[in-house]
Amino acid sequence: MNLARFRSRRTSARGARRLRQTGQSMAEFIVIAPVLLFVCFGTLQFVLLYQAKSTLDVAVLEAAREGAVNNGSMQAMRNGLARGLAPLYARQANVDGFAEALAKAQTDATRFSTITVLNPTAAAIRDYAQPRYYADEAATYTEVPNDSLMYRDSSVPAGASSSMNIQDANLLKIHVHYCYDMYVPLANKVIYYAANVIGSIGTSGILTREPVNLIQDPYGAPKNGDDLCKTRLKDGIATGRWPISLDSEAMVRMQSPLRLSALNDSPNPTGN
Repeated sequence: MNLARFRSRRTSARGARRLRQTGQSMAEFIVIAPVLLFVCFGTLQFVLLYQAKSTLDVAVLEAAREGAVNNGSMQAMRNGLARGLAPLYARQANVDGFAEALAKAQTDATRFSTITVLNPTAAAIRDYAQPRYYADEAATYTEVPNDSLMYRDSSVPAGASSSMNIQDANLLKIHVHYCYDMYVPLANKVIYYAANVIGSIGTSGILTREPVNLIQDPYGAPKNGDDLCKTRLKDGIATGRWPISLDSEAMVRMQSPLRLSALNDSPNPTGN
């Protein structure tokens, strides 16, 4: 009889311990689950950012190539950039999906990207640009000569303010600043606020609706703000659009004469 009671008590104690362990595990899971979920969201968003940066690198090279064969046309470079960025906007693997992706990429390439020509410099253009008449167009363009480069004198001419020869003046180097829309929930907002140094994490920070006085600054008073890629906080909350800036450069040799008029045929956006 005593042995049966002992066994019964031991079984009851084991059951009680198992229940306590189950309750403790549940409490620990409730505490750690939101953190684990955010880590998963953040990892996914950073993977997408890496993909976007890789796509941008290819797109910038495509833009530079377009500029090289189109007299340094800014519009041609923007079109090349849009074609290269189209995979980021593709949602369907068919003709309609491609057309829709290209249209969205062209919009963002026009509104949310800046293309800066780093080379040839303004000094190099002044040194080598000269007027050239085209009879078939009955027009004269001021351009940097591109023909017979291998036979041209490679020394720097006396009085050249650019300190570069004609061959170097025919290297097209561009820098692209592009606003990529992050779209992983929660992680996109946290990364946007952190990158722009807006508010603080915690009470009255990025975990609440707004960290600032909207009447004073609708952009959140960013300490490291980006004029092109910033968004008003209420718009970000309403649309889920939280952009972050990505940058890339590419350099190719000109395959046509660079024209001053072509460099200014598509002005960069001025930002918000």
